[in-house]
Amino acid sequence: MDSPRIGRRIAVVGTSGSGKSFVARALADRLGVRYISNDAIIWGPNWTPSPPETRLERFRAAMAGDSWTFDGNFASLRDPEDRLTLARIDTLVWIDLPRAAVHWQLLKRTVRRSWTKEPLWHGNRESWRLSFLSRDSVLWWSIKTYALRRRQWSAVFANPALAHLIRLRLTSRREVDQFIASIPAAESGRN
Repeated sequence: MDSPRIGRRIAVVGTSGSGKSFVARALADRLGVRYISNDAIIWGPNWTPSPPETRLERFRAAMAGDSWTFDGNFASLRDPEDRLTLARIDTLVWIDLPRAAVHWQLLKRTVRRSWTKEPLWHGNRESWRLSFLSRDSVLWWSIKTYALRRRQWSAVFANPALAHLIRLRLTSRREVDQFIASIPAAESGRN
């Protein structure tokens, strides 16, 4: 794969478990730019949601620079932070893997995180109870929202008002790996 044209303010989107964080981190490392975690902004300690006004200020501060990658979903455009994100990005990367691939890799990740108690952000950790037995589990959320996210991002990618954005849709793990490998490594440090 030739090195695709990409900008310096990159949002990586897709359904929960598609690999958004992995790709956004890998791009940040390759480009030598900051990585912004959507979950670290919206979730506080003990999995408490950040208040809307705090969340918006955190988004503004995080996206103030000229170079970064961001992982998250903002296709509804109802929330102020969704509109802010879309206004600031120049590149949109959609990880659109098949349902079975998403749910399998999410299951493996969730089991690993629950077993190892890997810290995420603000001391939060996935647990067996939260991951598998709760109505709020990320697994159930991904299953429920997979089709919705696909419709939302299909509409965003087809929207002529967003033709100014560089838009990349990756539909297989192979395409994802090739895309990351095609990005030349930065010569200097992060911005």
